[in-house]
Amino acid sequence: MDGLGYACALMLAAVFVRAGAAKLVRPAQTATGFVALGVPAAGLAARAVPVVELLVAVALLAAPRAGAIGALALLVPFTAVLAGAVRSGSEAPCNCFGAARVDPVSVVDVVRNALLIALAVAAVTATVPVVPGTPAVVTTVAAAGCGLALLSSLRTRARYRPT
Repeated sequence: MDGLGYACALMLAAVFVRAGAAKLVRPAQTATGFVALGVPAAGLAARAVPVVELLVAVALLAAPRAGAIGALALLVPFTAVLAGAVRSGSEAPCNCFGAARVDPVSVVDVVRNALLIALAVAAVTATVPVVPGTPAVVTTVAAAGCGLALLSSLRTRARYRPT
């Protein structure tokens, strides 16, 4: 399927732009969230992570394979931090997209990151920027829609779980 890897890279770039920009515009909240999640050197990380996320987004557009590897290099440790927070019962918000959500980190955030890792793995197959064919775009958008529906369902179930 022509351009499937690059279509995945484009979608992942949009996610990284959203995440990086959200953290960049609210550095104090980002630092507070990182402290709550136990991120080492949270103040420095709050300034560096959004810049790196935006650089990865640019790399995904210009050199998709390198950008996908960079995305994986970020997503794997991010996911480990989230999984650790879930295991410890942390009430800290995810802060993955800035201060947009105040819900405590949950398995939904870990699943979301697993889906983003799958997208990055698919993006590794893109060697150069290409105009994705219609089947690649449809496949990528459909997969993203299924992922969003899964996350929405998980969030709903988590909210209405009997205590």
